[in-house]
Amino acid sequence: MKHFENFARNLTRCGSVAVLLAAAGAAFAQPYPNRVVKLVSQFPPGGGTDLVARIVAPELEKLLGQSVIVENKVGAAGNIGAEFVAKSAPDGYTILVANNTIVTNPSLQKTPFDVTKDFAPITVVGATAIALAVHPSVPAKSVKELIEMVKKDPAKFSYSSCGNGTAMHLAGELFKQVAGISMVHIPYKGCGPAIIDGISGQVPILFNTITNTSPQAKGGKLRILAIASATRSPVDEQIPTIAEAGFAGFDADIWFGFLAPANTPRDIVIKLNDAVSKVVAMPEVQAKMKAQLFSSRASTPDDFAKVIQSDLSKWSKLVKEAKIQAE
Repeated sequence: MKHFENFARNLTRCGSVAVLLAAAGAAFAQPYPNRVVKLVSQFPPGGGTDLVARIVAPELEKLLGQSVIVENKVGAAGNIGAEFVAKSAPDGYTILVANNTIVTNPSLQKTPFDVTKDFAPITVVGATAIALAVHPSVPAKSVKELIEMVKKDPAKFSYSSCGNGTAMHLAGELFKQVAGISMVHIPYKGCGPAIIDGISGQVPILFNTITNTSPQAKGGKLRILAIASATRSPVDEQIPTIAEAGFAGFDADIWFGFLAPANTPRDIVIKLNDAVSKVVAMPEVQAKMKAQLFSSRASTPDDFAKVIQSDLSKWSKLVKEAKIQAE
């Protein structure tokens, strides 16, 4: 009798284990996604990266059939948010919404992540242009005219940026390098103060965002000579590029992209790429992006990885040659 009771007890235990294993297997077998997907913005609410995340999130939620939320993890020039995602589980539920500081920061400082090893690129989602603008008192009406002016009297000219090591600073230094000119860099504590001194004529040459310069240009307080993007922006195709002034390949725009932690399963990366690309192609999403002066674009994961590697090499080389330091 005792042997029978022991046998029955063991059988019950085995049955319980089998049920648990079956439940676990069923959970793992559920298609992705089966719970909330978190988009992590490196920067505070209201900034470009955060705006992109919040424009994409509602439509992405509809396509994935699960809640998509935006969480801001800010600080250290975006490094805190990037590190958080890099160290998250590679399961597709924590996604970094980054801008290109993720490739410029490693050129300027030691970062707590390796952008080429700790992330699985998903897709680029958009970009915003950096503008080369001047105060109306500056006679130059084109990039070529500005270069000629600076070459004649280099001690007379300086340009402003939004701060040491910012994308605007790097764009300015790249411009100086390819144009073969010398201008003193005046860094500001943010884009706003640089714009204020730009429209007052205090520092009459600016590398600043198109978002900041466009309203001032429309009001006659600044003149945009060109944008630092590879091609003209669909936001305003009347503005030429620096590349068109004889500097083929010049590209220093600010892109936005989605990245997952490294080792995220390829099928999840592909599913996210497909979904986000469809969202970015939606007319209503493109309209919202355009209203913020962002252009919409998408890429394959492999193409995005190439952009990251190319930009990392380009900015690392420039930072070293121009001896640029972050604040």
